[in-house]
Amino acid sequence: MSRFRSSGKFQEVSPKRPSGFTLIELLLAMVIFAVVLAAINTVFFGTMRLWQKTADSAQRALPEQQTLATLRRDLDGIVVPGGTFAGALNSSATIEGINQQDVGTEIFTTSGGTRTAQPWGDIQRVAYVLRDSTNRTSATGRDLVRVVKRNLLPALDSDAEEQWMMSDVERIDFSFYDGANWRTSWNSTNEVTPLPKAIRVEITVARATPEPGRARASNISAAPLQLVVPVLVAASTNTTASAGSTGGAP
Repeated sequence: MSRFRSSGKFQEVSPKRPSGFTLIELLLAMVIFAVVLAAINTVFFGTMRLWQKTADSAQRALPEQQTLATLRRDLDGIVVPGGTFAGALNSSATIEGINQQDVGTEIFTTSGGTRTAQPWGDIQRVAYVLRDSTNRTSATGRDLVRVVKRNLLPALDSDAEEQWMMSDVERIDFSFYDGANWRTSWNSTNEVTPLPKAIRVEITVARATPEPGRARASNISAAPLQLVVPVLVAASTNTTASAGSTGGAP
């Protein structure tokens, strides 16, 4: 502290305090900044994980919803067997695909789109089969394939079109309601009525989920996708009525 004389009086002058922050203040600010940054980092990565989980769920659900919508459209458009373009509903039909033959459920339906560039009507033959994937990246389930044949003229032979529907399918089951019970098989040529009252489809999807404490993934079955479609078309009976004898002697 210094003194100087002004107007005959001594005045005391305090030294100036140096400007800036002390070491304790800097350390306290760094600790607060680190806590805030850690909180922001936790929220950010939590949001990223939630976004990724939502995106994966939506990506997995999209083929399932499209498959159910296609199945509903095919079953809604089922036609009564008979004639040139309408064959039998057969749950154990031999399906001639592009590269191989399979056994699956075959129906004739009006879900085919008519176009000016294609000389086909709206009736098409559709079958659903399960096949091993040719570009498999995991060991869960098989591929559900929709085999479509537009050319139904018996004099001409054309290749079927195969459409991939969804992957990781463990099994697909068709059930047929005859008015009293649900049955696991149906063949219109052997039934009293060509078509059932309703058709139920169950698709069991295999999910790859790692088991606790194991690095490899194991297959677990989720709740099956279920679709029930009533058959609204009027189907006449397959039973042939025998004509009785009439009158007496001529």
